[in-house]
Amino acid sequence: MSRLKRINKPYFIFLIWNVLMIVAVRGLTFQHEPGRGVSGNGNLGLLVLAPSLLTFLILCIWTTNLSKWWLYDQRQRWGGKIHACVPFAALLLCVLSVAWELHTINDLRLQLNGFTNDPDSAVYRFGWLNQYTNTLFYNVPILLFGLSFSILTGWLMEWKLRSPRST
Repeated sequence: MSRLKRINKPYFIFLIWNVLMIVAVRGLTFQHEPGRGVSGNGNLGLLVLAPSLLTFLILCIWTTNLSKWWLYDQRQRWGGKIHACVPFAALLLCVLSVAWELHTINDLRLQLNGFTNDPDSAVYRFGWLNQYTNTLFYNVPILLFGLSFSILTGWLMEWKLRSPRST
């Protein structure tokens, strides 16, 4: 397990890749400007959104596995009280990222003057996945939630692995 004690370079590169995918999704998502619009005939963000969600899923699974084994290695060194802080911190980050995502959704709703069912909206009858709303499906709060939830899941798996009831 010595390779888990140092920075896992492939994991770190994959994490950076996911951040770059967020930047790409944001870059290919149009910002609505009142009085101006796009035709609605194309959504370049979909070209990046689909593979980015796949890499996000792989990153979450990888994070769960790494955190499980890293926490297993660190349990003896940290002790029980500090080791118990991990799920609380992960849960807190999950809650904060959900609040941040809800704030992002509300900001976009205000920018677009409503969503797909509002006649005054810029995306009226476009559908949920359109050139203005790609960032709702993959952004920093979603990445933060996925990583936090993965760490929490890894902690639960490690707890089950070390639990005296499992022997």
